[in-house]
Amino acid sequence: MIRIYKSEKMNWLSDELWMSELQDISYIEYNVDKLDFIASECFNEKCSYCENSMEFVEVQIDYYRPVNGALNTVDGIFRENLYTWLKNDVDNLFSICVECNRAKSNRFPVEGEVAVFNASKNELLKEKRLLLNPYRDYPERHFSYSSDGRIYPRTKKGQFTIDVLNLNRTSLIKARRNEYIRFEDLCKGYIDKRHGWYIEDIIREITQKSIFAGLKRYILSDLILRGSMEYTGELDEYLKGIMTKSEWIYLISTNKNNFIEPRKRKYYDVEKKINHYHVAENEDISKYFSKQRLIEKIEIHNFKIIKDLKIDLTLSKSKDAPWLMLLGENGIGKSTILQAIALTLMGEREREDILWEINKDARDYVRDGATEGYIKVYLSGMFEPISLYFNKEWSRFRGKNHQEQRVLLLAYGSTRLLPRNSMEMDPEITWARVRNLFNPFIPLVHVKEYLLSLNDKDFTNISRSIESILLEDVLIVRNKSKDSLFFRMHNSLFKLEELSDGYQTVIVFAIDIMMVMKNRWRSFDAEGIVLIDEIDAHLHPRWNIEIVSRLKKAFPKIQFIATSHNPLSLRGLIDGEIAVLLEDEDKNPYITQKLPSQKGFNVEVLLTSKFFGLYDTMPELNKLFDRYYLLLSNPEPNSEEKQEIKYLKNKLEKYDKTGTTIREQKFYEVVDEYLAKSRARNSNYNEQDFKKMIKETIEYFEG
Repeated sequence: MIRIYKSEKMNWLSDELWMSELQDISYIEYNVDKLDFIASECFNEKCSYCENSMEFVEVQIDYYRPVNGALNTVDGIFRENLYTWLKNDVDNLFSICVECNRAKSNRFPVEGEVAVFNASKNELLKEKRLLLNPYRDYPERHFSYSSDGRIYPRTKKGQFTIDVLNLNRTSLIKARRNEYIRFEDLCKGYIDKRHGWYIEDIIREITQKSIFAGLKRYILSDLILRGSMEYTGELDEYLKGIMTKSEWIYLISTNKNNFIEPRKRKYYDVEKKINHYHVAENEDISKYFSKQRLIEKIEIHNFKIIKDLKIDLTLSKSKDAPWLMLLGENGIGKSTILQAIALTLMGEREREDILWEINKDARDYVRDGATEGYIKVYLSGMFEPISLYFNKEWSRFRGKNHQEQRVLLLAYGSTRLLPRNSMEMDPEITWARVRNLFNPFIPLVHVKEYLLSLNDKDFTNISRSIESILLEDVLIVRNKSKDSLFFRMHNSLFKLEELSDGYQTVIVFAIDIMMVMKNRWRSFDAEGIVLIDEIDAHLHPRWNIEIVSRLKKAFPKIQFIATSHNPLSLRGLIDGEIAVLLEDEDKNPYITQKLPSQKGFNVEVLLTSKFFGLYDTMPELNKLFDRYYLLLSNPEPNSEEKQEIKYLKNKLEKYDKTGTTIREQKFYEVVDEYLAKSRARNSNYNEQDFKKMIKETIEYFEG
């Protein structure tokens, strides 16, 4: 991060039309070309915070001080009207990449008193803000860098800025490490050869528009301080156009005796304290709110039927919390993955209670034929994963960082029972509602009892969120005495049990989530993790198509990990949010995330996608194709199988699936044979192999 100097072109943004467009841009649908223009002309063509180039990441224009309510991560208090008057203030605008923006959300750490409502700019200056402002601060003074690509704080502001923006996320560490090596090599080239063009290249790399200029300025000053590189007048001449002399002197002076190892140790010590908390403890609330916690990576080894599995959850570039949809046939291990995640994140107390309820212990989860295993879940902002270890000898799980629950967690199995009227709602505040994933007889929340218990403000907020998810216009109403609850639809009133199964399932499921999230958050900015097995269960096809988009809209900052074998459930997901579970030759599950873009797929294409094993949208045809491809995959069919292949081929002809001309029939024969063999070995479609086979077939027929 470096200081940003205001361009005269920033005055363009003072125009009321520009500001109104920007407000729409930030929170609804933005005009990419206009945003690119602003980021390029006013903000050095990169994110103002992490300094990644808009060439590599999506860059938005958003607010430094959040204008839709601010969460002070120092005291853990959310203030709904704080900074709302700054939404038309150009000085409050910065370019920010989607990943920094996702982490920042509405966090704004302030030490001591916060500004009063409608405070002037001078009054705002009195706030002891702990998030660096590139307009007013000199960020170079607050950070150090290591050759592995990590950024370390020199000051409290530096510490809070790293945490709020998640500046040590995996993608940034990798990018900075590559730039560190490249720039250090450039400097060494100058040291060894003393050619003038090296200086020109070095200077170009530390200009305002250079990617990771703050990192490179640190490397340069560090080399000079260590005596590895001589500071010359020639260098001073170049630096004049980049930094003032006082800035450069300050950068050099503050780097004296500022060796990286002590900074590393101090940072790790502070981070260890920040990451040691329980989400349920009020005294830990500032630690919980200090940074966003999303799952970035999962590793599973010898857990139930899974031998080895790694899942990357950083592939999505969504501006909101990323989703992951696990696709695969029944029995392949989708539910097992969700159980592994839940056991790792739920905390020791909840884990032991659930294992006791279902009469299992850690030994029951070791894969057949193995003696030990582990699960590792990497959360954003944590250097070490939350780890569970288990073997055939231990009755209890062991591990690291697994005792405390770090995130609000909900998990649902494929059977989600609605509570009966006779059931009483558990009055205890819950932080992890995961029992349904392990025991299908555990019901979800009692909707009527819960909604009737809310005060008017909470009832209104939660009702609006529920209404936004539903497919039709529905109004949730209760009487003044708070003893009756109805759903107004088509000018009629209905009780919950009178609604369709799909409506009941979605309403109960959504309220179950809100009940847990409300313990720490407002409904629409809640952060947490939700696991759903068979998200499409009990849903009408129209619900399947809409469910992801509607949950994303209602819970934009909650990370969902769901399973499905219904391609309709893909609607609403973006690239990087789908993973397919397959089996290798030894029947061990493995995962593939290198999938073609599903953007623009219509329902027919989704239904016949090879990742679902579907060959047509008609169930009877799928059965025919299943058997046909199974027989074709055998290189040496016997006489009975040959007869059955002929019979199935004739059946498929009636559906116009084998071609109507000799040309088409020969082509389909080759295609079907290739797909059958690929399916038998669970291999991915290889375009080059396929083209080669078609070419050889044509050459054969041409003689």
